Amino acid sequence: MMSFLKECVLKGALAGVVWGWIAMVLNSFTGIFVFEGGFTHDLVTFSVAGAVFGVVVSGFLFVGGRFVPFKKTLPRAVFVSVFIWLVLRAGGVLLSSMEPSRYHVLTPETLQGLFLAVALGTLLGIFRKDGQQRCGC
Repeated sequence: MMSFLKECVLKGALAGVVWGWIAMVLNSFTGIFVFEGGFTHDLVTFSVAGAVFGVVVSGFLFVGGRFVPFKKTLPRAVFVSVFIWLVLRAGGVLLSSMEPSRYHVLTPETLQGLFLAVALGTLLGIFRKDGQQRCGC
């Protein structure tokens, strides 16, 4: 059981790192978010943050994947990733309603975030596809 969990965490981290790089490249093209550091700093930041988000999504998929209304790993991973993104987005909307001058909802950021959530779920589903039975999917 523990080695299966370790495998799922590692696959989640790997998917997250790749996702972080994709997010960085996508944002370079769209310019929706303003980068705060240089390339090396951003590469490390996006890699680490992507790995953390990938592990979180992989963990939720490991724990609750069997309750998701899809049979295949790929749709389950996309569903879990988008669901977590929606929860985080709802938190952003709540912050926006409490303090609109500091937090505000921006449609381009929202659309890019949704696309990136789908991308993370897709990557995670592809990386975990070979171990779907062992990873609790």
